[in-house]
Amino acid sequence: MANNTNEFRFKSSTRNAMTAVITQIVMGVVSFVERMAFNQCFISDYLGFYSLFLNIISILSVAELGISVAISFALYAPFAEDNFSEITAILAYYKKIYRTVGTIILVGGLIFIPFLQFLVKTDVPMAAVSIFFVIFLLNTVFEYYFSYKTILFSASQRDYVSTLITNLCRTATYALQIAVSLLTQNFYLYSLCLLTITLIKCLIINLIANKEYSFIKQKPKKLSKESRHKILQNVKGLIAARIGTVISDSTNGILISAMVGSSILGLYSNYQMITLGLLGFTNILPSAITASLGNVGATESNDNVAESYKYIDTCFFILYALISIVLVNIINPIIATFFGVDRCLPFSSALLICIYFYIRNVKHLFNTYKSSLGLYWYDRYRPVLTGLSDLILSICLGRFLGFNGIILGTIIAYTFIDLWVEPLIIFHNGFHASSRKMIAKQMIRLAFVICMMLGTSYITSEIPEKGIISLSLRLVVSIITTSIIFFILFHKNKYVKDAYKAVKRYLFKDSSLI
Repeated sequence: MANNTNEFRFKSSTRNAMTAVITQIVMGVVSFVERMAFNQCFISDYLGFYSLFLNIISILSVAELGISVAISFALYAPFAEDNFSEITAILAYYKKIYRTVGTIILVGGLIFIPFLQFLVKTDVPMAAVSIFFVIFLLNTVFEYYFSYKTILFSASQRDYVSTLITNLCRTATYALQIAVSLLTQNFYLYSLCLLTITLIKCLIINLIANKEYSFIKQKPKKLSKESRHKILQNVKGLIAARIGTVISDSTNGILISAMVGSSILGLYSNYQMITLGLLGFTNILPSAITASLGNVGATESNDNVAESYKYIDTCFFILYALISIVLVNIINPIIATFFGVDRCLPFSSALLICIYFYIRNVKHLFNTYKSSLGLYWYDRYRPVLTGLSDLILSICLGRFLGFNGIILGTIIAYTFIDLWVEPLIIFHNGFHASSRKMIAKQMIRLAFVICMMLGTSYITSEIPEKGIISLSLRLVVSIITTSIIFFILFHKNKYVKDAYKAVKRYLFKDSSLI
C-alpha cells in the first residue's frame, strides 16, 4: 500500500513538473517575442500601465485573503479518502466565496478609477488610461467568477491539467497580442486579447472539470460546521499573510510609477518579464510537489518530513543560486540585444533585481512547505510586519535613491524578517525542531550569492553587453565559473549525493523517490 502511495506521489509530481516545464518553455519563447513586438510598437509608458494595473488589482484582490490555499488544503483529505460528498460541499462553499470576492474586486476597482491620476505620471490621456484599467479589472473579475473549479486539479495532485490549459491559453494570448501589436498598434485591442482568452480558458477548465469530476454535478450537501471552522481558521491565519504579501509584491510598482515615473516602471517591467518567466520555471518543482508534500505531512513522522525538507532545500538552493548568479551577468545584455540599449537600467539596478529574484525563490520554497503542512495560523503576524517594513523602507529609500531605493527596501525587509521567521515557523511548528542552523544557513547563503554575483560580474565585465555573441560568451563564462565553484563546495554533500542517486533511479524508472 505504501509503495502504491509513493508511486502515485512520484508520478503525480513528475507529471505536474514535466507538463509545466514543456508548456513554460513554449510560453516563455512566445512571451519574449511578444515583449519585443510591444517594445517596437508602444512607448514604455504603456508597459508601465500594464505593470501598474496588475499591482493595483493585486491590492484589490486582498479580499481573496488566501481562501484558495485554505480550500486546497481542506480538499487533500477528502480526495485521499474518495469522500465525494465532502468535496462537492467544499467546492460549493468555495464558489460562493469566490464570486463574492469577484464582486468586491469589481466594485473596489470602479471606485478606484478617479484616483488613477495620482499614481500615473504620463502624457497619455487619463480617459484612455481608465479604459485600459477597466479591461484589466474585468479580466480579473471573470477569473474569480468562472475558474474556481481549477482547485479540483490541484487538490487531486493533477496540477498538470490546469497548468497545461493555463499555459496554452497564455501562449495563445501572447500570439494574438503579437499580431495585434504589429498589425494595428492599438493598445485597446491589445488589452482585449487578454480578456478574450481568459473567458475561453475558463470555459475549457469548466468543461474538463465537469467531465473528470462528474460527481460535482450532484446537489451539494451543506458543509459541516467542523469543516467550515477548519477552513475559516486557516483563512484567519492567511489574512495577514495575504495582506503582507500584497504590500510587499504590489506596492513596488505603484511606488515606482508615483515616485519615479511610468516610463521607468515600463523599463522595469521588461526585467520583470524575464525574472517572472524564470520564476515560472524555478517554481515548477516546488509547486508540482505541494500536494504530495501535503500527503507526506499527513501520513508520515515529523522526522521524515524534516529530512525531506533539508534534502529539497539543499537541492533548490543550488538551483536558485546558479540561476541568479548567471542571470546578473546576462540580464542587461538580453535587454540591450533584443529591446535596445535605451531600455536598459544601470548595473546596480540589475544587481538588486537579481538579488530580489533569488530571495523570492527561497520564499516560494518556504511557502510550499507552509502550504503543504497547513501552517498558516502560525504565520499570521510575519507578513504584515514584512509588508509594513517593506513599504516604509521603500518610501524612505526611494526618496533618496529612486528606483534602487524602492527595490532595496524590499530586499532588506525580506532578508531581516522573512529569512529568519519563516524557517522558524516551519521547523518549530511543522517539524518540532530547532531552526537555528537553518536560519544561519540562509544568511550565509545570501551573502555567498551576492559575493558570487559581484565576482562573476567582474570576470565578465570586459565582455560587451550588446549582441548575440557577447551574450552567449557572458552566459558560457558565468555558467562555467559558477558551476566549478559549486562543484568544489557541494560535490560531497549528503543531499546532493541523494539527488544524484534519485536522478539515476528515475532514469531507470524506479518510482520510490518521494
